[in-house]
Amino acid sequence: MNQYIEKRNEKGFTLIELLVAIVVVGILTAVAIVGIAGLTDKGNKGACNITADAARAASAVHYANSSPSAYPQTFGAMQSPAVNPPELELAGDVTGTGTTLTGKGWVLTLVPGATPADAISFTSNITGCP
Repeated sequence: MNQYIEKRNEKGFTLIELLVAIVVVGILTAVAIVGIAGLTDKGNKGACNITADAARAASAVHYANSSPSAYPQTFGAMQSPAVNPPELELAGDVTGTGTTLTGKGWVLTLVPGATPADAISFTSNITGCP
């Protein structure tokens, strides 16, 4: 009987306590992953909107500076090194010079007007941009 009492007084965690701790850590991890995924989506949407705003401003400058006045037909026309400084400068992680710009998790497409003097518009694969 003495051996049973001595073993029972030993310090340590029971299997149930360890399982409960593992479950709690798993739940906290799942909540954190869902939260981080939402932040990534917001960041991608924000980067897309910033690029779209810069492209809108650059297209207005292009329209004002061109003779005859015309909106650009490609993003490359706004990035031309002949214009000093270029009307559209992109962040380092944004690529493309045709009618599409690609960032991390988004694509912005320039939709030219029917004639060069028609306003251009932008579309994206992310809801809420532009």
